[in-house]
Amino acid sequence: MTQTTNSRQHQLLGLYDSPFVRRVAVSMKHYGIPFEHLSLSVFRHMDAMRPLNPLFKVPMLTLPNGERLYESAYMLDYLDELAVERHLTPLTPRSGADRRQIQQLMALAMLGTEKAVAIEYERKRPAEQQWAEWTSRLREQMRQAFTMLEERLDGDFLFAGRLTQADISTVAGIGFIRYVLPHEWPAANYPALEGLVARLEASAAFTAVPIEE
Repeated sequence: MTQTTNSRQHQLLGLYDSPFVRRVAVSMKHYGIPFEHLSLSVFRHMDAMRPLNPLFKVPMLTLPNGERLYESAYMLDYLDELAVERHLTPLTPRSGADRRQIQQLMALAMLGTEKAVAIEYERKRPAEQQWAEWTSRLREQMRQAFTMLEERLDGDFLFAGRLTQADISTVAGIGFIRYVLPHEWPAANYPALEGLVARLEASAAFTAVPIEE
């Protein structure tokens, strides 16, 4: 959906406690792309959200020309396009084997994150409606995804010794779990990922996008 806006900069809708919103915001900070942040919850701010985004889905990125993007993966692809135009190294290569490998690492990060989100939603259901076996399956999938990332992490970054979107997405996902579901994150099982989180959370791009709002 496209809508005209008077804004001359990008506008990002959604709370930073969403790992999907946060990975987009961190990527924009990394690239030095200014944006206005509309800190609205799809649950707590429905009246304010409705005229902006009747889908009630975040993140939503509004471009300076008024075009609206949904789904964080597409936003990241767009931001990588901007990076190339600005002669910056994109966080995900535009083609080739490196792109596929980084995308597979991102897929693991998002799989683990999405399972954690599903655990949180299940936890919010009335106790008599919660399905313990389903939560257990989600937990197993979440931990397996991060175990595979743990095994892949050799050095400071997940791929080729440099920062990529795989690192940002992984840290955004783990940040969500540690903030919302700390009891679901056995930190001792993931020493390498814990180190990655510590390094990136201390970086300028991440500190500019605090998960607490």
